[in-house]
Amino acid sequence: MVRANYHIHTHHSPCGSGDMVLASILDAAEKAGYDRIGISDHCYSFDLNSERIKELRAEVAAASKERNIRVYLGIEAYVIRHHLASVSHQIAALFDFVLVAPNHYHIRSVAKPVRMDARILADHELYMFEAAANHPVTDVVAHPFILSPRIFRIAAERLAQLSQDVMASVDEKRLALCLDRMRERGLAVELNPKFLAFDQEHVEWFYRLCVERGVLLSVGNDAHSLDDIPLSDDAQGFIDSLGLTEAGLWHPLSFD
Repeated sequence: MVRANYHIHTHHSPCGSGDMVLASILDAAEKAGYDRIGISDHCYSFDLNSERIKELRAEVAAASKERNIRVYLGIEAYVIRHHLASVSHQIAALFDFVLVAPNHYHIRSVAKPVRMDARILADHELYMFEAAANHPVTDVVAHPFILSPRIFRIAAERLAQLSQDVMASVDEKRLALCLDRMRERGLAVELNPKFLAFDQEHVEWFYRLCVERGVLLSVGNDAHSLDDIPLSDDAQGFIDSLGLTEAGLWHPLSFD
């Protein structure tokens, strides 16, 4: 059973529901059987400075006091293009971990594919994945190769077919080389079960390639509501099918 979830948004994120307050999140996480979670709001949810981050840490410490669960304070940033991410090195260093999304195309400044052709999109998705993996603030690349209907504004069934065509068009050799570099640097790929909810089961191939190349996987289901926090039976079943050991799972560094 997976005992950690490192991609949970609070009510501070614009996408988070109003009941996603720390006490309720911890109740849901304990009920789900987690012993470690990561709070990872969007970087544009706050005025990010050292004082505000200290306040966030104090909120987390107060909420998790006397709980049987370890709470890490992370942030979800995004890559804009190669060499440019949405948070600075100085701000990134104040968090326990940084998720970097390669495909936040709804944000105006983010580099976008020129059109929705499967081969063009495959090349662009890989370019953005490489950009996220190569950026020095990155600890985990968040939800790569998962195409969100909310972002693409395409009917789910049509998007699932496009996603399948994209995965079939990805340059596997280039992807494997990027994964090898990630392994060498100790970076992780987020194992995000939303691909199942979006009927994009072909993304399983990518996760199996990560395991084959020895890349750490970080379980995070991008929870926006309390009901999202537990893993579904299908998600748990897929994770079990990968045959992961604890050594294959990523966790934030701990210095205590």
